[in-house]
Amino acid sequence: MGNLLPLASALGLGVLAGARLYATVLALGLLIRFQWMSLPEGWQHAAVLADTRVLLAAGMACAIEFIADKIAWVDSAWDSIHTFIRPIGAALLASSLFSNVDPVYQVLLFLLAGGVALTEHSAKAATRLAVNHSPEPFSNIAVSLAEDAFVAGGLYLLVKHPWVMAAIALVLLALTAWLTPKIYRSLRAEAAAFGALLRSWFGEVRPPQLSPDEKRWLNENCAGQEPRRLFSVLATRDLKGLRNVRGTLCLIGQEAVFFGRKWGRLVARQTKPVLAVEAVEGLMLDEIVLVGAGGLRQRFDLLAGQMEGVQEEMKRRPSSLPAAGAPGTGSH
Repeated sequence: MGNLLPLASALGLGVLAGARLYATVLALGLLIRFQWMSLPEGWQHAAVLADTRVLLAAGMACAIEFIADKIAWVDSAWDSIHTFIRPIGAALLASSLFSNVDPVYQVLLFLLAGGVALTEHSAKAATRLAVNHSPEPFSNIAVSLAEDAFVAGGLYLLVKHPWVMAAIALVLLALTAWLTPKIYRSLRAEAAAFGALLRSWFGEVRPPQLSPDEKRWLNENCAGQEPRRLFSVLATRDLKGLRNVRGTLCLIGQEAVFFGRKWGRLVARQTKPVLAVEAVEGLMLDEIVLVGAGGLRQRFDLLAGQMEGVQEEMKRRPSSLPAAGAPGTGSH
């Protein structure tokens, strides 16, 4: 059982470092420096974490992360930057803690801690991306504080009850595996939003283009009408089963069509009638809202640099409005 203790510790370290790398390093360094708790067997080789230079660097980074993690979209940008830093940091942390074990076992712990940290980081980044879409800031702060509390409690369990922390880590890994498709779409959406924001800052907005199969779909289902406006968007929960799927929103006459791809297959969702277009400005992502009959509202996250086109659509007034009983949203 003693030979498996580093394995349990590596699992716990991966989860904690994937959520809060700098806080984990700082807390462990302080525990070793001031001997506040007796460390598990085999941790005596972690004295490097108690070095003053390591504590100062970890403390400053921890303070910055604590603040950045409470600000909507800044936390997502911070997570994007740390996609590789947290897994590598967790792997190096495991290596420093268990440098006295067999080299083959040490490589196993290195890979395990890094892989678990990457998984936890991905789950955290996807969760925060979803929370950032909430219009009020309090949910973001609440989730961040909950993560802080989890890491604090997890560090205690890691030191005093490593097997309990390992069991928690395994449960979280199983949950993450179930959520992996959603996490992957969320990370892709986050990267697309951040990339569009950077391009808009440098005046390099890319106009969306329709693919041949999308044009073919329009010819077959919209009587050959040409779209008057195209927007690069991310689907929200309003399109069931397509949340965070990146695609193109086409406005045609008094209807709209969203084109996206799920598992490589073209998906088209049609909305009609569209009586008005509204906009909601955000920090990293704006929002375009299609208003239909009966007050139906369908939201899409708008990639940066396209608000001018939305404002032009808001000024349009259709010459004739369809009846209030016209059909709402359909799918093909």
